Amino acid sequence: MRQTGCGFQVNSFAPEISVVIPVYNAAAFLRKALQSIQTQTFRDFEIIAIDDGSTDSSKSILEACAATDPRLKIISRPNTGIVGALNDGLAAAQGEFIARMDGDDWALPTRFEVQLAYLRAHPACVALGTDVVYTDPEGAPLIRHRPAQTHAMIVAELLEGNGGALIHPSVFFSRAAVEQAGRYRQQFNFIEDLDLYLRLSEIGELANLPDVLLRYRQHLKSINRTQGTREALRLAIVNPYRCRRGLPDLIPRPPEADYPRDSADWRRYWAYDAARGGEWTSARKNAWRACVLRPADRRNWRCLRYALRSARSVPS
Repeated sequence: MRQTGCGFQVNSFAPEISVVIPVYNAAAFLRKALQSIQTQTFRDFEIIAIDDGSTDSSKSILEACAATDPRLKIISRPNTGIVGALNDGLAAAQGEFIARMDGDDWALPTRFEVQLAYLRAHPACVALGTDVVYTDPEGAPLIRHRPAQTHAMIVAELLEGNGGALIHPSVFFSRAAVEQAGRYRQQFNFIEDLDLYLRLSEIGELANLPDVLLRYRQHLKSINRTQGTREALRLAIVNPYRCRRGLPDLIPRPPEADYPRDSADWRRYWAYDAARGGEWTSARKNAWRACVLRPADRRNWRCLRYALRSARSVPS
């Protein structure tokens, strides 16, 4: 199918965009994620959902959606982790461009239209991310993330080991470039985006748009937080690139003593994020939930007092 100025025509050609969504036990959020794709203003795409051995109702939700939308293709197999799921999706993709998406996020309606227009106008760009708004598990806004926009600045951050220089589920890729780079690599599972970005940076340009085109949901199941393992992988990815550029190796970062460990910690963390983003309703809600989850922790009550007092001091 190809989109034209006077409407849509169905034909045998491959779609312009393949949306690749790995799904693992995402039933609580999956319907909304799929709806945000189906209601895009640009409609010439296929959806490739990889059910990565889900044990909840994710597969049933996908099948119900596929019954009414022929653009949705389901790959269902035992759990392999995100790298295996993504590579299976890439192998099935037919579009010229790959749109990454997760089963718990929400794409704004013009996301595909805006990102595709940029890539068409900038053929040297092989990976394009966007600003995102982080949300809490219930979808309430926390804070806007504004990553660097230019290739040089993004690569500088990648060389410091910051995979968040492009927010993975917001990225549009050139499929040809991803194939040339060798897709995702299993040995870097859980930090596979940083690895792929650096390889792509040697093929073409990386960029971010200064537009919020994705709401990026934070919840406990979505957060990979084994600090020691991730740190070792980060150094294994980044240091060879630094060496080739004559930069000194990064050294391991010490574990963060106050890193969130459980639901109460994360609710407090999200409350402070929301406060920094000026989202005072979300700040109060998450601070209160932290207090309920662990009332003996004084840090939670200090967080709640801060959210309440700061919200009152903001001019209406």
